[in-house]
Amino acid sequence: MRMGTDFAGFILQKPLLMRISLPRRKQAAISFLFLLCSFHPGAQPTVNYVPVVSGLTAPMEVATAPGDASGRLFIVEKGGTIRIWDGTQLLATPFLNISASVISTGEQGLLSMAFHPQYATNGFFFVYYNALNGNITVAKYQVSANPNVANATQVGASLVSIPKPFDNHNGGHLQFRTELGLNFLYFATGDGGSGNNPDNSAQNPLSLLGKMIRMDVDLPVPVPEIWGWGLRNPFRWSFDRGTGDMWIGDVGQGAREEISRRANGTFGANFGWPCMEGSLVNVNAPGIADCDTVTATDVLPVYEYLNPSQGRSIVGGFVYRGTEFPTLQGYYLFTDYFSGTLWKMTPDGGGGFTVTTQAGMGGGVSSFSEATDGTLYVTNLNTGVVSKVTVLITTPVKLISFSGIDNRGSHELTWITEEESSLSRYVIEQSTDGRGNWTAAGEVAALNQSGRTTYHFSQPASTRLFYRLRTDGIDNRYEYSAVIALGGKGNGAIQVYPTMINDGQLRINSSDPVENIQIYNGTGQLVLRSERGGQQGFFLQPVSMLKTGVYFVRIQGNQFVHTEKIVIL
Repeated sequence: MRMGTDFAGFILQKPLLMRISLPRRKQAAISFLFLLCSFHPGAQPTVNYVPVVSGLTAPMEVATAPGDASGRLFIVEKGGTIRIWDGTQLLATPFLNISASVISTGEQGLLSMAFHPQYATNGFFFVYYNALNGNITVAKYQVSANPNVANATQVGASLVSIPKPFDNHNGGHLQFRTELGLNFLYFATGDGGSGNNPDNSAQNPLSLLGKMIRMDVDLPVPVPEIWGWGLRNPFRWSFDRGTGDMWIGDVGQGAREEISRRANGTFGANFGWPCMEGSLVNVNAPGIADCDTVTATDVLPVYEYLNPSQGRSIVGGFVYRGTEFPTLQGYYLFTDYFSGTLWKMTPDGGGGFTVTTQAGMGGGVSSFSEATDGTLYVTNLNTGVVSKVTVLITTPVKLISFSGIDNRGSHELTWITEEESSLSRYVIEQSTDGRGNWTAAGEVAALNQSGRTTYHFSQPASTRLFYRLRTDGIDNRYEYSAVIALGGKGNGAIQVYPTMINDGQLRINSSDPVENIQIYNGTGQLVLRSERGGQQGFFLQPVSMLKTGVYFVRIQGNQFVHTEKIVIL
């Protein structure tokens, strides 16, 4: 895939602590010097969203439970339900259904959930939603004797119920951090809505709106503690599990979308709103806002981009700390709900950050979510799909296919490549569940052929195993293929990606044999048919001969038909 390299935005080389001293609402502008960021000189990881779960209704977020070896995904739906994906199917009965208590119009709804760090023993989890009266509500629930269903009645009184004057700017993410043995639940609230925060709630220390809040949930009566203030609508924020740093994506009003960062160990910060919008002085701040001296610990964003030319609603993400994609390690990922641009931000080694962008990822993203194993997922509010964040192979080789057969007590793997150069070997890795605990099953030396090359590997196996192919370059760079499964009965899982194609290749990974692929244009005319003869696993379908536009892909096997919409750029 060709990586988008359109960069536009501003970045501060270091988080800046500063004191704002302005004549109240007199100065129309302040000039801040920003350094235009540079791109990495080397190859960048090309991120892809691979669909995992579909058929959801307005998914907002994904969570996984600490100590849950099943790998279930708990998916928050805006209307008030939490659904479970068990790895093969979306369970019909919701884990929790509080839709009768949730208002879900506009920006409101069930927005987040978080499991207690000791969920495996106490069964507690927490939800963040707008009650029927619009109040921001955080409530505690507990799983029932059935691990796939929670008790319908909340545990005790709501932790908070915060009135709001308007229906927008609700914030909406819950996350735990254990500090000195105490389990603090963090959440960020919006400023209450409307424009320019008319009641100055974000700067008002007596209001819980426009704040970063934490609570020790194990206290008999948890009390909200203001950790930071001066936020507009911090819809999505996160902790970096590697460093403990806090990253906040704060939605702007009409000039700047911003990312703020607070290093682990710091406490208390004023992020400036409504006196500041990003790096800009907000001359329309309400008269009651004390913008003469906001605070001595005011924090400017580490990155911002223009609203509306580059996007209109930032969606903060996570720093990738998983193990599956080493080239993505340490990158902070975030996007914009409307533009769909993906930003990839990483330390530059000099105290600042380097940022690259990747266009064509599609809008409608409601959140990035992090699983307990570090895997990142993306939820799309518009399409009802949860996707896994992956990295496309960038080593000097084109992987045409990676498949295998279960042949009476042995697994036989085959992969086909083109355009090999400067490769060392292919390492075949295996896992019993496809999610973690990968071990090397063997390796095959790379031939470094420019034409098409076919490789084989086999080993004795009598149970279902998952395989992936690691491509090692002579410069010690390596990348992974898609994961395939052999042995046992296929689960009907099929992945078709990317849905927005700019490199002429459609990627397909099917657990069941594919007989043919049909592609139709927007008027329903068949424009491409490819016979696959029962091909299974990962393979490429060239589409470079098709014009730009919207198409529908129909993938057919003996036991299934799968349809996907794609856009060729």
